Parts: sequence; structure tokens; C-alpha cells
Amino acid sequence: MSDSVAVNQVLVVNINSQEKTYSDARGQFLINANINDELRFVKPGYERKVINIRNYDELHINIVKLAIEIEEVEVRKHLSGNLSKDSKLLDENKKKVTLNNDLRVYFKAPSSAEVLNAKPGEFVQPVGGGMSFGKIDDQWVLADLVEWLRENLKDEYFLSMGIEASEINSFLYYALGTFGTRTILKYGYCSDEDIGNMKIHFENKLKDFKK
Repeated sequence: MSDSVAVNQVLVVNINSQEKTYSDARGQFLINANINDELRFVKPGYERKVINIRNYDELHINIVKLAIEIEEVEVRKHLSGNLSKDSKLLDENKKKVTLNNDLRVYFKAPSSAEVLNAKPGEFVQPVGGGMSFGKIDDQWVLADLVEWLRENLKDEYFLSMGIEASEINSFLYYALGTFGTRTILKYGYCSDEDIGNMKIHFENKLKDFKK
């Protein structure tokens, strides 16, 4: 539930057994669990919920919606009729539009190597003799999958997991490094089952990433 309204398609994961399920249209779900098992509830647009099973009573779970920022509303001044003054206002608006467009391109672009490099104390992937994420005839490379996940899962999903916006790309590259992506990259296609398995994998890798 969220604010007394049933929430469907909430991913419910038993971290101990790796069993997963989704809530139905009435917000109900059924999952096997033992005492002290950890359950996680994840849905884009909502804060992530984590509970430990204390008894076998029916659970009543309340999840909280994330605050969503709306686009800024610009209040424009009325034209005064003075050409020199009004032209300055138009130039200012053009600058704002250009800046906003540049920012949109920046945020949609994959992170640079400088951004992805580990900070002092962060996990560093061991460097070997080199590896490939697919053959030349693969439909996708890993960067394509990362971009697809960000566009389809939305940043709100990763924010609900407690990942900072600036860490999302780093987390995805880190987590996908130990996930079976070969078939996904070969065909350039990610099924619902793949997404469900990846979400469970992301939950498991989150603790290590945060370390």
C-alpha cells in the first residue's frame, strides 16, 4: 500500500533464498520466508523498503512515493517597447534555452572515464590482459545496455535503492560485470525475465558497491 492505495508490480525479493515475486492489482503477494529472512520491496518512483521477518503473521507494507521535481516555470517580463531593453531579455532567454539543452545532452551521455574512475577507497576492478563484452556482430556493447537500463528503469529506481545520481553509471558497470549479459548483448534485447533477474542481482551487489 501507499497512502492507503494498493500498489501493483512491486518487486518483492527474499534476499536469503533469492525467491522473487510481484504484487498484484490489489497490492497482494505471496512469498516463502523463514524467521529472520530479509525481504526487499522495490518499485520505480517509490522509496525502497527493507524488513526482516519476525513472525509468520500477515504483513502490511507501506511504501512511500519519491518526490518528483516538475519542470521550472519561467515567468517572463512584458515587453516594454524599448528595443534595447527588450533585446537583452530575448538574448537572456536564448542563453537559458541553450544551457538547458546542453545539460540534457550531458546528463543523457555515458559517464566519461574520468567520472567512472574509482575515488580513493572505492572498489577497483582488477586489470587483466583485456576482455571483450561481445563479438563484432553483437547488437549491443555494454554501454548500450547501461543506456537502455537508465532509459527504461529510470533514475528513480536507482535513487530508491540509495544510489546517488552521480554513481548510477559506476554501479551499473560494476554490477553488470558479474551478470550474464552475453545473450542480451548478442541480440540487443532485454526480456522481462532478464530485468527481474538483474534487479535481484543489483540488490545483491549493492552492499559490496557501497563498501
